[in-house]
Amino acid sequence: MMQFGWHLTLAFALGAGCAAEAPAASEPPPPPVHAKTLEPEPMTPTSTSTAEVLANRQSDIRSETSGRVVAVYVEAGDRVDVGEVLLRLDVGRPASAVQAAQAAVAQSDARLHQAERERDRTERLVQTGGLPEQRLDDARDAVRMASAARDAARAEARLARRGLTEAVVRAPFEGTVVERAIEIGEWVAPGSPLLTLADTSLLKARVLLDPREALDVTVGSKVEVSVFARPGETFRGRVVRVGEVINPRTRRLPVEIEIDDPTTRLRPGLVARFTVETGDPKLVLRVPLEGVFERFGRQHVYVIEDGIAHRRTVSIGAGRGGFAEIEAGLNVGETVVTKGVARVVDASKVLVVPLEAATASSAEQAEEP
Repeated sequence: MMQFGWHLTLAFALGAGCAAEAPAASEPPPPPVHAKTLEPEPMTPTSTSTAEVLANRQSDIRSETSGRVVAVYVEAGDRVDVGEVLLRLDVGRPASAVQAAQAAVAQSDARLHQAERERDRTERLVQTGGLPEQRLDDARDAVRMASAARDAARAEARLARRGLTEAVVRAPFEGTVVERAIEIGEWVAPGSPLLTLADTSLLKARVLLDPREALDVTVGSKVEVSVFARPGETFRGRVVRVGEVINPRTRRLPVEIEIDDPTTRLRPGLVARFTVETGDPKLVLRVPLEGVFERFGRQHVYVIEDGIAHRRTVSIGAGRGGFAEIEAGLNVGETVVTKGVARVVDASKVLVVPLEAATASSAEQAEEP
């Protein structure tokens, strides 16, 4: 028994000695982050909206008279010049109407000449006493009535000739035939749709902007256009007209924009995003959107002081190009975490890693076999 107790005592002593010599647990390394020191940067205020690209002019050409289509000279997609004949209607009835109107004008001219001769004869007889003065008044009234009838006949003739002219449909402006709505042999009535013509030599858009951002936009302001059907391409434009009244339905400011498309990459009907410059450049503080996070319904960033990251509430404004404008909460010269915020704990140490070093390290790892 004494020997067993001695061995037990020795074991406890050895265990206590080992425990005393074990190293203490080390702290985990601080998380690596990217950071940025804030400096004033020039930024131009903008307002963004989505709208449809429009042709400079587009017209739904309709028939002004009735008749049967006897010839169509264009197809959808054809380019036409101003005044070019697009189609013809049967001119049989308009031609007959013109002949009848011309005959009515000839008759009215003859009646007027007869009334004038009768008036002249009556004047001579009244002067010699052969007829009473009342007969001269009647003759003069007959001339006035014949003159009015002649004017009415001439008006009817002009209207008949217009019907003959309307049977030939011409292009009101230079453009492209977008749609053809009729075929040869169809009967059309006044107001029937015939063709749709669009002038695509110039593209434009009518954009509705938030008046809180764009109330001071002016004619000539630059516009950046991003078309969803042309990803990765950017087009330019300019403001050519600013509405005087806020749209009562949308509560937005209407602005008309002309789009530069020298290589004809765009088409009317495409949907695009328009970023309109609304003022002169100003100096602001900006942070990448990756460095902004939300807590308790407010926006925050991490500010690094002496290697410690502190959470701070900020007020952000417009965002553009992956950056957010800081309206309040940060000062010039402060350093904020721009990437890696998910690994940061408030009031804890962080390891700031230069972006260039991180990029080079990633490239070296990619080259390893």
